[in-house]
Amino acid sequence: MIKKLSLYTFALLATIVIFSSCKKDYQTVQTMDETTLTDFFKKNNINAIPDDAKTGYYYVLNQPAGTPAGEAYKLTDSVRYSITLTGFSTGTAYETTPALRNEGQRVGSPFGFFGKAIPAISEVLNKLQPGGSTKIYLPSYLAFGKNGFPAVNIPSNEIMVVSITTYKESQKDLDDAHINTYLTANAITAVKDPSGVYLQTITAGTGTDPITLISLVNFSYTLKTLDGGVNEASTMTVAPKGLIPAFRIMMPKFTKGSKVRMFIPSFLGYGSAATAGTPPIPANSCLDYTVEVLAVTP
Repeated sequence: MIKKLSLYTFALLATIVIFSSCKKDYQTVQTMDETTLTDFFKKNNINAIPDDAKTGYYYVLNQPAGTPAGEAYKLTDSVRYSITLTGFSTGTAYETTPALRNEGQRVGSPFGFFGKAIPAISEVLNKLQPGGSTKIYLPSYLAFGKNGFPAVNIPSNEIMVVSITTYKESQKDLDDAHINTYLTANAITAVKDPSGVYLQTITAGTGTDPITLISLVNFSYTLKTLDGGVNEASTMTVAPKGLIPAFRIMMPKFTKGSKVRMFIPSFLGYGSAATAGTPPIPANSCLDYTVEVLAVTP
């Protein structure tokens, strides 16, 4: 009996030691992250604010310069922004918004990377004024933990830094700025249509049949996004009424033989939803379309 009791006692003690060891390891990671971050803030004179619930992340707010204190975003507000996820120790940007595009969604919607929701983003945006920016320092246990994210080479127990810049401008104004930057960078001369589409006429059409919203139009096209992420070419026959808003507006201005290049703001393209193509067109993408009208059936 004594022998059996000793074996049971030994097994129980072993279980307690293993559990305590795992708990200690977990606590050690938290402690190490906390020490790493607080030392970094002190060394670099950064006034980082701990989150209200004391879950472990820190943030720095940069409210809009030259403006009086204003009202911060509400969870029901829409926010237009660019975002970058960087490894604290590696300095690698694992995900970033391209320069000629912006993100956009409701502040209270889930934000995240690679399928992982990060509540800290909504919580911090809820303190930021439109036009401001923030850096959020996420300890590893609030980011990708001990497993990291091997698919994009995020290592184990990596502290992550989320950098966000928000924009006061409307999506329409942001689109216009992106298109003008693109035209200047590529030395392209184009005329702005009242709709907001920029047009470069390569070849004037010679056809006599007018294009209406229900005409069958056979045309070839090449499509690029301004950030270079999408580049495709094809030919199709379709009525303009079934196409994106920019085509419904612009197609009736052309005739057979027209070859034009259109720079289309996102709100006249695919809008705030990504397409399901391969590759998909991201939300809020401005488009560079070259179109040649091959035939028109009234």
